[in-house]
Amino acid sequence: MKISLILSTYNRPDALAVTLESILRLDRLPDEVIVGDDGSTRETAEVIESFRPRFPIPLVHLWHEDRGFRLAKMRNKCIARATGDYIVQIDGDLILHPAFIADHAAAARPHAFLKGTRVLLDRPYSEAICASQNPPPVC
Repeated sequence: MKISLILSTYNRPDALAVTLESILRLDRLPDEVIVGDDGSTRETAEVIESFRPRFPIPLVHLWHEDRGFRLAKMRNKCIARATGDYIVQIDGDLILHPAFIADHAAAARPHAFLKGTRVLLDRPYSEAICASQNPPPVC
């Protein structure tokens, strides 16, 4: 099964860097990562470009002009661009568990969808992680 990971972002290049780093640490990589950018500044594109040489899979950056909150439109553009049989959508401020994609692949069923949740970290800890641009180990 070919898996496309869609990552939504808007003007949080520090958090995006941590998320991209956590993707590189996955036990099973998706077949592509599509970053859906809802109009961020150039700094976000620079973060994506800095990761591209390290990614052994396609890292696609889709961007549209900032004309207000148009996340749904950007997600639709990402889905249209995706080449996977299975699509996983995340926000650009998450640290993925190393088995995140492998677990999705194992649980995937035709005509069904999976919904997960996340653990919310407090602001000081989140800021420290973003400042270090290094996701902590995940149990």
